[in-house]
Amino acid sequence: IHDQAEIAAYVTIGPIVTIGAGTVVGPHCHIEGHTTIGANNKFIAHVSIGCPPQDIKYKGEESFVEIGDGNMFREFVTVHKGEGAGTKTIIGNENLFMAYVHVAHNCVIGSKNILANCVTLAGHVKLGNRMVLGGLTGIHQFCQIGDYVMIGGMSKIVKDVPPFIKVDGNPARVVGLNAVGLKRNNVAKEGIDVIRLVYKVFFRSGLNVSQANEEMKKLPEAQHPLAQQFLEFVAASKRGIYKRVRESITE
Repeated sequence: IHDQAEIAAYVTIGPIVTIGAGTVVGPHCHIEGHTTIGANNKFIAHVSIGCPPQDIKYKGEESFVEIGDGNMFREFVTVHKGEGAGTKTIIGNENLFMAYVHVAHNCVIGSKNILANCVTLAGHVKLGNRMVLGGLTGIHQFCQIGDYVMIGGMSKIVKDVPPFIKVDGNPARVVGLNAVGLKRNNVAKEGIDVIRLVYKVFFRSGLNVSQANEEMKKLPEAQHPLAQQFLEFVAASKRGIYKRVRESITE
């Protein structure tokens, strides 16, 4: 434990935990296992980090949790270590985990994300960067969520969500381009225009994924880095992507 970290009363910290400078661990928190926590994180109260995964395949093998810098963990957040020898649950930097968020084993979370109250991530979920997940959202194991995504509260996510879009509901549907989120994160107008074109080709043209890919390849905008990011995400998807658009929404 760094000598500039702050540990409140009634905290339990295991013998192989590492905590960086400026990190504040509030009352009644529990941190165990092979857990490494960076600098300037805040654990408000009753947070549980590094506990064994809720997976019947887990037999006590050595696994890890790695947490970066500047994250905020509100009351009763839980983060479980990896399932499988040598595996990790990884959290990046400057994320906000509101009360009762659960991060299951082997999840990988990027940076600058907001997970609202009671968001639940099943095992092996991957989150990108600068996204907002509404309260009570549940994400199925192995799903991947791209950068700058917004997911409405109480949504059920069972497929991969490509970057830059808004998704909502149960069953979930694409409800538009996350233009406000892009602007708030200082994406240039040129980039937003390219993403808008990508959105129209993939979600408004009536083409299937293969057809939309071929159509995009014909356009000069396909070489833009943000278009490439979208195309690479779609190409790498193993669970399929959300394609169906809620009919009452126009973009």
